[in-house]
Amino acid sequence: MSAPVPRHPPRLSAEARPRMTLILRVGLLAALVLLVTSLVAYLLEHPGATSASALANNPILHYLNLPGLAAGLAGGHPEAWMTLGLLVLLATPLVRVLTGTYFFHQDGERTMTAITVVVFVLLLVGILVIGPFLP
Repeated sequence: MSAPVPRHPPRLSAEARPRMTLILRVGLLAALVLLVTSLVAYLLEHPGATSASALANNPILHYLNLPGLAAGLAGGHPEAWMTLGLLVLLATPLVRVLTGTYFFHQDGERTMTAITVVVFVLLLVGILVIGPFLP
């Protein structure tokens, strides 16, 4: 009988963890700055706005497509900047998972590469397929 082969935990290069941490921090900070700044600008532009009126009117609806978002950002509309902040917040974990996939692939960790690809696909399905059908 041979002794069991010890399994090593997935290894990452020394630069992987700091870079993935940096992606999360920068993404979160950028989203936070965009969201807080645009929210303050929106409230200054619409002083009587309440959460009920914002939910009823859905102020970001016009900026959920690329041409509308580009026009809104160029026009300085706070709602467009708020939409951009939400998109950055949504994209941050996706970029982090893709970064993990890259580093696992570079380090020859095929199992972890496959797992991170599956996680990325599941995130996309949740965002693009399941998310639009939620109330």
